[in-house]
Amino acid sequence: MILNLKRSKTLQISILALSLILISTGCGNPTNEFVSFKEDGVYFTVPTEWHAISNQELSDYEAKSTDAGAAERLAAVKWQVAYSPSPNIKPTDVFSIAAKESPIVFLRIRNLYPSEVNAVSFNALRDIVVPLSSWIDGSLAAPKFTLLDDQNFNDKGATGKRSVFSFAASNDKLETINQTVALSPDRTVLYVLIVRCSATCYTQNQSTLDKITDSFTIRGR
Repeated sequence: MILNLKRSKTLQISILALSLILISTGCGNPTNEFVSFKEDGVYFTVPTEWHAISNQELSDYEAKSTDAGAAERLAAVKWQVAYSPSPNIKPTDVFSIAAKESPIVFLRIRNLYPSEVNAVSFNALRDIVVPLSSWIDGSLAAPKFTLLDDQNFNDKGATGKRSVFSFAASNDKLETINQTVALSPDRTVLYVLIVRCSATCYTQNQSTLDKITDSFTIRGR
């Protein structure tokens, strides 16, 4: 059999080119960073270019608080971390309710004290940042409040509530918050994921922020 050398050489080049494309695709830089707390099987993803505020930075800042019960709450924290595309976001911004023009993602995992375990309800989960339940039922006047979504959150390792709402924050600027708050099956561990920024900022970044909240997973211990 006489091979067509020209055709054979062309075929080899085509295969080589395809291989290089596949290798290039497989080794490309990932667009998302995988953030996880393996002890509780918790993870989510954020864009790789976002800046992290570490557990240590957040805890150091929170340790300075003189609020009643702050030290006890911090002692119960298992892990926490925050992310933002802006390097200017600091722990003080993470723990502030003021609307920012750059998204902030905050994850907190903490143990509940025995006195808290039986006191936690779905309404209490909703009210982790603001008195959302009272705003929804009208028993408390809400500042320019709009409920955008409110649904149950169910995963293998926790159940709770996911709520999205806009309101006038402390500086009177509209802020949008997407919060997922859930409890472990034995009700001893609280999981909180808060994604927020000004209402305008949230709309502009909604696709990215939705991907972050959709990736949030709690597999449990």
